[in-house]
Amino acid sequence: MVGNRGFRDADLAFVNGRVITVNERDEIAEAVAVVGNRIARVGSNESITELVGNSTRVVDLASRALTPGFVENHMHIPNAAANRKWVDCSPEAVSSVDEIVAAVAKRVAKTPPGTWVLGWGFDHHRLKERRYPTRHDLDPVSPNHPVALRHRESMSWTANTAALRRMGIQDETPDPPGGPMLRDSHGAPLGPMWDNCRAVFIFPAIPKPTLEELVEGYEWVCQYLNGLGITSADEAAIRGAKELQAWQLLRERGKLTARIYLNIYPVYGTSWDKNTTAYSIFRSGLSTGFGDDWLRLGPAVIGIDGGVQGQTAALYEPYSNDPAGIYRGSFRVTPEMAEEFCLEAHRAGFQIAAIPHGDHAISVTLDAIEKAMRAHPRPDARHRLEHAYLWSAESIDRAARLKIIYNGQPPILEVLGEACTVEAWGEKRARFAFPYRALLARGVVCSGGSDMPIVTSDPMLGIDCLVNRRLDPRPGGRVLNPDERLSVLEAIRVYTYNGAYAHFEERSKGSIEEGKLADLALLSRDILAVPTEEIRNITVDMTVVDGNVAHEVA
Repeated sequence: MVGNRGFRDADLAFVNGRVITVNERDEIAEAVAVVGNRIARVGSNESITELVGNSTRVVDLASRALTPGFVENHMHIPNAAANRKWVDCSPEAVSSVDEIVAAVAKRVAKTPPGTWVLGWGFDHHRLKERRYPTRHDLDPVSPNHPVALRHRESMSWTANTAALRRMGIQDETPDPPGGPMLRDSHGAPLGPMWDNCRAVFIFPAIPKPTLEELVEGYEWVCQYLNGLGITSADEAAIRGAKELQAWQLLRERGKLTARIYLNIYPVYGTSWDKNTTAYSIFRSGLSTGFGDDWLRLGPAVIGIDGGVQGQTAALYEPYSNDPAGIYRGSFRVTPEMAEEFCLEAHRAGFQIAAIPHGDHAISVTLDAIEKAMRAHPRPDARHRLEHAYLWSAESIDRAARLKIIYNGQPPILEVLGEACTVEAWGEKRARFAFPYRALLARGVVCSGGSDMPIVTSDPMLGIDCLVNRRLDPRPGGRVLNPDERLSVLEAIRVYTYNGAYAHFEERSKGSIEEGKLADLALLSRDILAVPTEEIRNITVDMTVVDGNVAHEVA
């Protein structure tokens, strides 16, 4: 309401706390007032007193920390939603191939014959056998059900014989380009498959969610994100019209409680996928930035090489743990395809979100982006490298010169552990893994996320990983290159302001400043005061999105 004072009372006020503004000077305030969907005042308790009226809800921070709403820079929302109904094969649920087989058998017993059984999250590095389940493990418990299980990294799957046949894979079927399959001594596929096999065999075969299932799943994901203090997120791979329709329906029903940056994926596998909505959007004349504060068209995406856990990421030198000393990973696209894509995307006005993993793939990606930028100069393109786990000193310098954004996922450092970093790459190369400090020092804007559902989207875990860089979170766990650790304030900026910058939205969100959107996260503790080893244990007491309380602990 507007009182005799001539201005509107605050709807919400936070007092008596540590307000981490993430403004240009990293100032710490004491109180914040919110009017409507905007931040009206930031300062001391006294400075907001005149905005507090009878209708104002006043929240006593009681020495807790208030931060800008967090930005999740890369997650696969349909996958995260689907996991709730699939067989849980994650390291938290199973510890061996036998336990995976038992979990599949339990689901098979409740599923009509001929119906797909899908699972998610197995990590062969954390199984007792340290290998992928094969069709020979799965077939005895599922002779009449196609079974497909997605690896934790999502770059690889495994399947039983019934599923292989549904996918059109026979014993003599060759590997598609950029898509290796594990085979027995006679050359027959054993079930595990990587990278482009997903586009060629898996995705065309497995069931697709209905529109209502997507809407319901997206609503669940928004609530999940709000519970972690996340107010904005990148959906990393929009390909179909149904996905876009589901987001719009969720919005129309008043259930959209996170701002979604829609990344379209017009190249999947080795070529343009011209039968997708993503390709239609790419050719429509729309480009990055179309939309509003809730749903906005983001970058065009291309995958460059294989993954890290499956050791198909493209490296310049052989993997250090390869007995033959010759294996260097693989590419999902040719350098020529990468160049064609980047040229078309850049010329069409899109931000590019390229997904390289290894040092060779990062270099090929930078080549393609640089050629596009030279051919069609345009200011402030803000092209992004997603994942990009293993760098070189030269690539760090080039990224700075090209003003590339590093859209990395810090919690993956713990997922990879020593097995997929030091053992796979060797000590010398592993120093350039997740080089946030080196990139920031060169002026590269670095944001943070999770690649959910590989790992939880919890920003507290991501900030912990940036600050501590432990390969193993247990006490005494190895720290990978301590010189790359960030301060807590730097890590918070990675997960707030820098994420907004990656969306071209740093003027409206990402920091607690007057006039910006009222997207806020109230933490259970003062993150600047707790021992850094305890950051991951901090929870979120309240999340405010657009001035409304979207999550609150009773």
